[in-house]
Amino acid sequence: MSPRNWIVGTVTAALAAGAIGTAGLWRPPAADAACCYFAAQEKDITQPGQKAFISWDPAAKVESFTVQPKFEGNAVDFGMVIPTPTQPKLDEMPRDFFKDLAIYTILLPLAEGVEFQDSSMVGAAFSGGDEAPSDAPAIRVLEAGVVGSLDYKILTAGNASGLFDWLKKNGYAYAGDEETLDHYVGRKWVFTVMKIDPKQMKKREDGSYLGEVTPTRFTFATDRCVYPLRITRISVPEATDALFYVQAPEQMDLEGDLSWMPSFRMLWLTYMQGCSITEKEEQELDAYTRWLDDKVEKDEGFETTKLEWAKRLGPADIALLDDPVRLWPSGGGVPLAAGDQVISHERFLRDARTILDVLSQEDPAWAKSKLKEFETDFAAAKGDLVRVEDPTASPIGARYVFYPRRDAPEEEVKGLIRLKGHLQADRWLTKFRRVIRKGEMADDLVLVPVPKGKEQEYIRLTPESPP
Repeated sequence: MSPRNWIVGTVTAALAAGAIGTAGLWRPPAADAACCYFAAQEKDITQPGQKAFISWDPAAKVESFTVQPKFEGNAVDFGMVIPTPTQPKLDEMPRDFFKDLAIYTILLPLAEGVEFQDSSMVGAAFSGGDEAPSDAPAIRVLEAGVVGSLDYKILTAGNASGLFDWLKKNGYAYAGDEETLDHYVGRKWVFTVMKIDPKQMKKREDGSYLGEVTPTRFTFATDRCVYPLRITRISVPEATDALFYVQAPEQMDLEGDLSWMPSFRMLWLTYMQGCSITEKEEQELDAYTRWLDDKVEKDEGFETTKLEWAKRLGPADIALLDDPVRLWPSGGGVPLAAGDQVISHERFLRDARTILDVLSQEDPAWAKSKLKEFETDFAAAKGDLVRVEDPTASPIGARYVFYPRRDAPEEEVKGLIRLKGHLQADRWLTKFRRVIRKGEMADDLVLVPVPKGKEQEYIRLTPESPP
């Protein structure tokens, strides 16, 4: 498989498998572990994935991330450590917060051109300064409290060994990597420690536990938008599947080779080759293909970051949270060009009858059958129909495009009201995923704005299929 096919196939297969579903088949993905370190003395506690909702205010220099850790292991009790550049404020979030985000960002199906000739549908880190002095106090507790069902303490540490000693004395059975904790101690980051009681979670037949804890939001001051990835490697055997939702005034991306831009642009430009693509865009596609060829040649395990959904949220996107069952299926609206018109199902059938009468003068039975097919396939509940004025397209000078609606269980869609207050108008919401190998966790992630004019909206599937 060529790198181009590989990258397009990888992106599209993931989207096709996880983004679109029917009421009977759709299942929300489980929330995985987040930017934290699970540790229990001489016990196995791991985190195969991580998921976070990050909000960034560059003017106020305030960031928040919401995490809902998922753990698996055999410890009877264990602790969790989450580092932040400064002291955070903790808030409990809705239990199904990440499930609601997953539903909200299901991609809309690709628009379909209406074909009159036959029955087919054509897809017409904040830097804290120098190392702490050796005589710095080992531990200073800044705050203690309860968030949801979790007891927490927020503290600073003069050194990693002092942090381990304190945790042991206070009932946390920790073992781990002092070098990784020193990474944060040296930058004078703050640690939030939480004790988890697995007995509240599901116990499996082998005696180990599998479960999720209360979603918790951490809000803190920072000079730049950061995600504490390095600490995760203590609990990751080989790799972690990291999914990010990032809300900010500008569209956000990861730096350098971690960027989602190459894979998305290759996906989009490959699709556009079948429609219309400029010479400049062909050059862009060739450049990304060469870049990927070079990466894979040097590192066979290299994977790109995948963009899964992206949009600048407008008032209508926030308003749909008031009545999600009615408004969410076609959320995002229909993109109209000058002269385009959203028409009713009845208007479309009248136009279709006129067109079919002309096309089937010698076969009225076919026309009747075709009209019946349109009545079913383009029922009002299934999506929106757009009439596009085009003198060459049909006997009445118009062609038609159908925009299918999304589908998910009604009870799940109702839950989108829980996102009210958390999503904001005039903010980009960007969802992307990357499998990060342990060797790539040498530092924390820094999120940066997409350059002006390079933003990518992505709310509909492309019709590319993996080989």
